[in-house]
Amino acid sequence: MKCPYCGAETRFAKCEFCDSVIDQSFSKTANEAFQDITQNIVQNITINKSPIDEASYRKKSVAIILCCLGFFGLGGVHRFYAGHYGTGLLWMFTGGCFGIGTVIDLITIITGNFSDSKEKLITKW
Repeated sequence: MKCPYCGAETRFAKCEFCDSVIDQSFSKTANEAFQDITQNIVQNITINKSPIDEASYRKKSVAIILCCLGFFGLGGVHRFYAGHYGTGLLWMFTGGCFGIGTVIDLITIITGNFSDSKEKLITKW
């Protein structure tokens, strides 16, 4: 077992290196205890995560309509709607990255892979 004071490996109730008395009830090493705690946290997150928490409150239909405005000279409005202000400005000044970015965004919105600024997917119609 490891000494909780100096971290040295020992087989006795008294550490050979720092002469401290080791509590025999302390059988787990710090690494094992840390792994148990992280495993419990991951299990709680996995169990308590609900699909409602993962989805954005923004609507897919609104994002599609705003994205289609990019074909009429109003590029990037859908990105402002999703909270991506930096790329919204880029799309606005470059015409949706010369139309290519608007087409890609339209496809990702329709397939449900477009996310808002909080990395939540925009999936609700």
